[in-house]
Amino acid sequence: MTTQTEAPERTQHPERTVARAVLETLRGYGINTVFGIPGTHSLEFYRPLRELGIRAITTRHEQGASYGADGWSQVRGLPGVVITTSGPGLLNSLSGAATAYAESRPMILLSPGRPVGQDFRDIGSLHETKNPSAAVNAIVGQSRRVTSGAEAVTMIHDAMRDFTHSRPRPIHIEIPLDILEGPADVPVSATAPRPLGEPSPAPEADVAAAATALAAASRPVILAGGGSLAAGPRLLELAELLEAPVITTTNGKGAIPEKHRLSLGADLRLSTAHSFLRTADALLVIGSKVGEAELWGGDITPQGPIIRVDIMRDQMLCNLTPDIEVPGNSAAVVPQLLAALRAEGGSTVGNRVAPDLREVFDAMDNEGRQWAPDLAALNETIMEVVPDNTILAGDSSQVTYMGSTTFFRAPAPHSLLYMGTYATLGYGLPAAIGAKLAAPDRPVVCLLGDGALMFSIQELMTAVELELDLPIICVDNGGYGEIRQGMVDRDIDPLAVDLKQPDWVQLAEAFGATGLSATMASLGSTVEQALSISGPSLVHLRI
Repeated sequence: MTTQTEAPERTQHPERTVARAVLETLRGYGINTVFGIPGTHSLEFYRPLRELGIRAITTRHEQGASYGADGWSQVRGLPGVVITTSGPGLLNSLSGAATAYAESRPMILLSPGRPVGQDFRDIGSLHETKNPSAAVNAIVGQSRRVTSGAEAVTMIHDAMRDFTHSRPRPIHIEIPLDILEGPADVPVSATAPRPLGEPSPAPEADVAAAATALAAASRPVILAGGGSLAAGPRLLELAELLEAPVITTTNGKGAIPEKHRLSLGADLRLSTAHSFLRTADALLVIGSKVGEAELWGGDITPQGPIIRVDIMRDQMLCNLTPDIEVPGNSAAVVPQLLAALRAEGGSTVGNRVAPDLREVFDAMDNEGRQWAPDLAALNETIMEVVPDNTILAGDSSQVTYMGSTTFFRAPAPHSLLYMGTYATLGYGLPAAIGAKLAAPDRPVVCLLGDGALMFSIQELMTAVELELDLPIICVDNGGYGEIRQGMVDRDIDPLAVDLKQPDWVQLAEAFGATGLSATMASLGSTVEQALSISGPSLVHLRI
């Protein structure tokens, strides 16, 4: 007999299992890293990893695995992959899956399930869960308990195409244990990557209408969301052709380099930004739902037409009603607009006078400083010493959404790892680990609050084990500062928000990292020191 913590005795495994076929499929698309924690029921997923050249990253919690996969995905440009065991392992990963859903990012979750015919039996088996696929399906884009390896492989192919041609949303594949460990029912040829096709262009009539409106405008503005990033450098080309200022959502941050003369950063939350957008005589919204979590309640209705470009029509109708709808992938639509504008405006469009944005830019910066002067100051101090190509991982911390979103000038997309809609705590550290794995030659810095760091402090051990050069800057305000202020604003005597703190420096050293203590006066030099340290370091700053 076996105990509940032992793996049941297995017959000799076949040479090529369904687990292997699934992983062959992922490897064919370039995925060389997976995140998770091995468990009793997921062992066959791990058997072929070394041979296939796939690195397994073991986090200390499955929540960290899904956040790490999200950080890796943003920097690598491929879906993050999470492998969990059945039941609790899968459910532990769902904060990361929900984050990917809310922020429109690609992710694939793989988990084993009860053998065929044993689902819903309620017999007290190990990791028994009533209906895990249904639970996950309530959160992700699609969750399916497959009936064959061929079905699982097809789901991956379909997901890769969907990630390219529609709004990316995570998927979950549950593979019954007897199928997972059984012989592959799909030939090697069927696991080969399939052509993903070209990005979908917009109807020519819609492009022409948009180009006419933009060519007629004297004060056009571009609002770029996460869906604009597929356009790459062509977006900057469009902005320069129109001499249109570009403001982004936090997911679109870095859509054009934020030190460019036309960049107004990712400050949609500021009333100054709302006022400026209302003066536009044409507003081009590319790949954004213009979410409430970005606007913080502001009104950005312009004086002229609203033109919305989106891969999904329902997104174009969300929150801000368009006058002109341009459905399609920004990778195709932005070049279409460039061609149409050059034909529409001739030399007129290309010879516009560059707007002087210094006044509005300074006003936005000043408003950002007024919200939180200390957080603005420490962000500016840190940004003075980090290299220009730094990836900054933030969290649902005030230091991020009231500081880094404004004062970190992103040089490129996905340089700030953040999740402004789902706004989960505990994201920053594992996302930074994923980013560093995806881009080992770029500096990665994690900047977050003490409350957020405590949610995932166990992942410091993951960073130590992986020997990552990763400075972590913990801004300690003694607990949950925003919630404390919210209580004060509502005349509630603050309760359950002031938290006892560990000795952060000693805690870091106990993990095997380097612990450093900083003051505002020494912050710059301390961060410089952390950047030079081999392995993870933790800088503790009490404010």
